Amino acid sequence: MHVRITATSDRFDADDARWLSQVGLLLEELGREVSLETRHTAGEPGAKSGGLPDVVLTIVSAAVGGVAAVIGTWLKNSRDRGVHLQWEENGDKGEVTVTTRNSDNATLQATVEHWLRSRFHGGEGEEQPPPTPDDPSTDGDSVG
Repeated sequence: MHVRITATSDRFDADDARWLSQVGLLLEELGREVSLETRHTAGEPGAKSGGLPDVVLTIVSAAVGGVAAVIGTWLKNSRDRGVHLQWEENGDKGEVTVTTRNSDNATLQATVEHWLRSRFHGGEGEEQPPPTPDDPSTDGDSVG
């Protein structure tokens, strides 16, 4: 599965060297878990993430836990960070934005992992547990 990831910040401008360094660390850690494809783009005008590379993660089911842990750890290091994940597969689309403003780290990691696992539709022999009333929604939602 291919998932586009966009890191955002409420604190830094997109071209701030400190922010670019922080995003670089996130991508480095994700690259240890999954294959990354990076395309340099101009970004969206007026968006704080504009100017950062467009990064697509190639995720296999076995790597979901590691990806969720990396994202959760990176988010907990600063309350002004966010991560937006988008996927498109066989005409189906989905997205989720995860921030740390109102959620604890365990909730963030569980949300990211749940969202990523649900993208596999139980693929590769892995069954998905039925959702519970406490499970976060997984399409087009913002968590945090």
